[in-house]
Amino acid sequence: MPRLRIGIARFWHESNTFSSAPTCIEDFEKYQGGTLVGEAMLGDTGRRDEIAGFVEVLGARDVEIVPLVSAGALPSGLITKRAALHLESELRSQLEAAGRLDGICIAPHGAMSAEEIADFDGHLIQIARDHVGIDGVVVTALDCHAIATRRMFEASTAMVAYRTHPHVDVAPTGARAARLLMDALEGKTRPVMRMRRVPLIFPPPDDGANSGALKELFDLFTAWDERERVIGCSLCPAFAWQDVPEQGVCAIAVTDDDPDLAQQLADDLARRVWSVRDRVQPAPMISVPDAMRRAAEIDGFPVVITDSADTVGGGAPGDNSALLEDVLAHRASIDGLILAHLPDAPAVAALCDAKVGDVVSVDVGGKRDTRFCNPVSVTGKVLCVTEGPIADDFGAGTTPTTETGPIICLEIDNVRLVLTGRVIHGPQPSLYEKVGIEPFEAKVVTLKTGVGFRKAFAAVAAEVLRADCPGAESYELTRYEFEHVQRPIHPLDQDFDWEP
Repeated sequence: MPRLRIGIARFWHESNTFSSAPTCIEDFEKYQGGTLVGEAMLGDTGRRDEIAGFVEVLGARDVEIVPLVSAGALPSGLITKRAALHLESELRSQLEAAGRLDGICIAPHGAMSAEEIADFDGHLIQIARDHVGIDGVVVTALDCHAIATRRMFEASTAMVAYRTHPHVDVAPTGARAARLLMDALEGKTRPVMRMRRVPLIFPPPDDGANSGALKELFDLFTAWDERERVIGCSLCPAFAWQDVPEQGVCAIAVTDDDPDLAQQLADDLARRVWSVRDRVQPAPMISVPDAMRRAAEIDGFPVVITDSADTVGGGAPGDNSALLEDVLAHRASIDGLILAHLPDAPAVAALCDAKVGDVVSVDVGGKRDTRFCNPVSVTGKVLCVTEGPIADDFGAGTTPTTETGPIICLEIDNVRLVLTGRVIHGPQPSLYEKVGIEPFEAKVVTLKTGVGFRKAFAAVAAEVLRADCPGAESYELTRYEFEHVQRPIHPLDQDFDWEP
């Protein structure tokens, strides 16, 4: 009997349809080493993503691993048609070169949307399915913020999703997917999958899935793994800032040849999600002026002020200037340093000849986000001119460092504004350390994040204040015009009930 040949692939991007910054080929090429094909995917032994999990499990089996494509880009707006065609072409060409494959482990994010293909994840999974045929096994590993669609379901033998948020089980999810695939190919199990969509969307809770209603749900379905004939269940709370027809939370169950049990579990989990729909909605936020006033009254430091509406990890442009504008207007009320960061390649380029000690004026922000803000004019003294990479404290990528491009730090009275040539993912204390600032000793640290601050700042923050800012990822979902989402859906619609 010939050795089993298993293809592996990963496509990572979260597409925010309310973002004004499109996602282009160049965004994929400059993220985490660029698009990798074939054997180049296996060259980095420090990977921390699903590919690492695939390789860990498959490498211990007597199978041939066939690396196909690994591509990713920072979350942003819709993937352009040109970029989508490029990624599709790369996958098709690698599959053609691979020839016979018995199975494929594929890890699309689950919330990828392109200009002319709303469900780009399903499109790529279908290409994988078409290659292995109806008798092949395709196991899909998803981010738990996937919008699980009917096409994804039909093209996959089984789907599994992260069980943590913030995500600390990315590689283990890949490993689970690979074990599931091997058990199916070796005849140990016959995976059967069912899912149930819930007419509900919500932003990630403050603690992610670490406390409250989501933790209760995640603990519940994870424990179901111990039940007879259960292979695994997943809950995808979806990605709220994508205006697509199949939007909504999705419960997924995979069993060993027991479709009735799979549907029962999916329905049970969906029903439980619906029952806590009000508990998972975000708490009210406060205005930036109120946050600054509150920060001035708090003993201790640092006080963290978050701007979830401009979270890069959720596809917002990251350079919204609204928070900075208000911070500058109220900076005199703060006794101590105030830290802020904006990715702004044009501003950095305009200051390319600046030297430490120079006093410069430049327009910052509002270059990528042209929908929710305008550039702000600032004048400050250059404190530092340097360049990345920096350590990836956030753990967002597949490598231990993050590319930032050129870095410039400006002193504007008690504000330290750090400008980077590139957009970076997640709150990174190392960015401030790179310019000689100890971020945990500042009085106020402003962060473009919803829940990501918890990885580096939660343990040291004197208090965390959630600021209500405009942007592509506002937690007030009723501010957006959803044109394609199936209605009714909570919280956009309130007066309806639902049963699986």
